[in-house]
Amino acid sequence: MGSLLSTAFIPPDSLLGCEEIDEQMVCLPPFSSAEWGWGMIQVLSLMAVYAYVLFTASNMLSEGSELLLLVPSLAGLVGSVVLPVLGAVPDGAIMLFSGLGADAQNQLSVGVGALAGSTIMLLTVPWGAAIIAGRVGIGKDGLAKYKVTKKKGSSGKTARQSVHNAKMQGEQKNPSFLTATGVSPLSSIKDNAYVMVGTSLVYLLIQGPAFAFGMETPATDAVNAEVSLAEQWWSLGGLIVAILAFIGYLLLMIQQAGGADHADKVDGAIIKMLHSNSPVTLSGVLYPMIADGQQKINSVRKSKGLMRSYTVSLLDKDKRRLGKVLQPFFDKYDTDGDGKIDVSEMHALLADVNEQVSTEKVKGWMAKMDPSNSGSIDTSEFVDAMLLYITAKAHEQSEEADERKKSAILKGDVAPEEEEKSSSEDEQEEEDVEMPEDLQQMGWKEQQAHIMKRSAKMMGVGTLIILVFSDPMVDVMSNVGARLSIPPFYVAFVLAPLASNASEFIASYNYAGKKTQKTITVSLAALEGAACMNNTFCLAIFMGLVFFKQLAWKFSAETIAVLLIELIVGLIALRPTMPMWVAIFLLSLFPASIVFIAALEAIGLD
Repeated sequence: MGSLLSTAFIPPDSLLGCEEIDEQMVCLPPFSSAEWGWGMIQVLSLMAVYAYVLFTASNMLSEGSELLLLVPSLAGLVGSVVLPVLGAVPDGAIMLFSGLGADAQNQLSVGVGALAGSTIMLLTVPWGAAIIAGRVGIGKDGLAKYKVTKKKGSSGKTARQSVHNAKMQGEQKNPSFLTATGVSPLSSIKDNAYVMVGTSLVYLLIQGPAFAFGMETPATDAVNAEVSLAEQWWSLGGLIVAILAFIGYLLLMIQQAGGADHADKVDGAIIKMLHSNSPVTLSGVLYPMIADGQQKINSVRKSKGLMRSYTVSLLDKDKRRLGKVLQPFFDKYDTDGDGKIDVSEMHALLADVNEQVSTEKVKGWMAKMDPSNSGSIDTSEFVDAMLLYITAKAHEQSEEADERKKSAILKGDVAPEEEEKSSSEDEQEEEDVEMPEDLQQMGWKEQQAHIMKRSAKMMGVGTLIILVFSDPMVDVMSNVGARLSIPPFYVAFVLAPLASNASEFIASYNYAGKKTQKTITVSLAALEGAACMNNTFCLAIFMGLVFFKQLAWKFSAETIAVLLIELIVGLIALRPTMPMWVAIFLLSLFPASIVFIAALEAIGLD
């Protein structure tokens, strides 16, 4: 950390219970005095503040990158590249700063603790919690029963009852608690497991030669220098392979970007945005997705000589996807649960998603979808009505914008370039003062621009905060270890993931809680992806530190634990069904791994 930033943070060594003696920082023995107790309270409070700041910054990164999923031209790149990379930034920053200080060799254990703790925690606690949240009944064939029979016009309550009924159909007779329920993800989880275990083998490039010094005690400066010299070129090889594995993994993700998992992430981001307090409108968020679908059907019609100026139709697949996104809003306003909504409910629904439409207009275009004049529409008619409304509004706004532009140019008031600049400045002013009413009048293109600006702001601020606070967080965790007379590795192993990976835990749990095969697959795939990023992106940072800073990699016990956990979870991922007992087993692996590492170190392994 630079000298300017250093003065902005409280040095944990300056708090009660520690003092400098002969240029070495010495802390009081644990529980030896009131001064030690008060000092411990101070440093833990400081660490809690830093952890909260890092947690908030990690959420900003996650939410900012998710916003870009709403921009069709960027969604594929975001889902396959941006989300995985930004998810690894908090851990990577802690690891980087752990090896940049004056006492880099000792503080590197904090970075290793963050790496090992993050990898093991993600593959145990959130994975087990996802199984618990997403479990459904297991049938006689050993597979989880996800079948949902939902009739046209059924309400959300009916759908939930159907899920419950599906759980009860075909279940084993008198099953035990540990085998009665579970999850059966799609086959992509098996494929990802091979990738995860494969990328973990990068550890062996540095750990292989490190085993030769695994029992060297004590770890003096002379021993560390000897180990560093022996490992130097192996660490360079590990750096190159880790970078290549990182690039390969991203290319694999780009190749898979068009899959169902990616579409589910985009749809989830759309629903989240519409449920938030954001001033963007329903049409501003949904029209890009609709336009993409309409482009597909127009291509088909053009090939048959049936091309129109524009269409309000969609292919069946795209229409079902639109219905899936709109269904939660239909269910919310179908207050009586009859599978229909009337004019007043539709008007309230549109107002809820920032669409300012008069009651008369709602009556007008609802009537087009209600040939029986019943005064209400069901789910299928609702999707058609929203498709018609959003498409018509987008084209009206586009035509109005073109007319305004032509009129301004003909009058000589504004040149085309100046108009664009003025429009951009107006948008910036609107964003700064947060005027939802003005944003609601924007066309979908302007709203997309607003979304991108907001995303860039959140990701930029989040990254900056992480870079600023990671270094003091490393210092605090090292100090806590010194005050407790335990290696700082264990402090980082337990606490660092709470600050940097809490968002992944919450996201995976929420996805799994929807209790469908697709959502449990998305949930577990995200955890596998995070482990792959740790095996490549984060490990590349360590290899670079070991090589360029001439440090010694003496973390055999930790490496064995990481490889063993990844192998165990990889084998579990090959199972077609993961029952409740798997969840309990995985949850127990996190504390068990700490005991395992301590046992290896107790017998002399570094």
